[in-house]
Amino acid sequence: MSNASVMRIVFSNGTYVGIAAATSVTFFIIFNMLDEYLFLSPFFAFSVPPDTYPNFALSIAVVALLGIVISMNVYSSRINGTKLKQSTTWLSGSFIATASGACGCSSLGFAIISSLGGAGIAATSFATTYQIPLKIASLAILIFAYYSVRKNTIRNCSVRN
Repeated sequence: MSNASVMRIVFSNGTYVGIAAATSVTFFIIFNMLDEYLFLSPFFAFSVPPDTYPNFALSIAVVALLGIVISMNVYSSRINGTKLKQSTTWLSGSFIATASGACGCSSLGFAIISSLGGAGIAATSFATTYQIPLKIASLAILIFAYYSVRKNTIRNCSVRN
């Protein structure tokens, strides 16, 4: 079964398209507010400086893949007949990739890390210096999570047939 056929199976239902879109839009807003591209106060403003285009592009890729993986996890969980609290598919990398993409690479992560004293300063320096590699790592984790949930979906669909 190819990637396109798995995507067609999952996203043929509008519910999963809605879950993917809602997840992507929510995290797009959160990531861009934390990366200081999106401002809501005192007025709405969205600005991406030219020197941050690679970081912004990686954020978009992480957000898009995160929506797909979470939606596929929900589909896989419902196909298995397991409840979301009991499902182990949530441990397939979505949470880890989200945490590494949001906390390690944004001003929120810097604020949390800087409250740790001297070790926090070293961690902040590391996160600032390696922001793009950290986002690439979170993208790699999400790609692994995608293939993991894809394999699980293929296995569940072939068992049902």
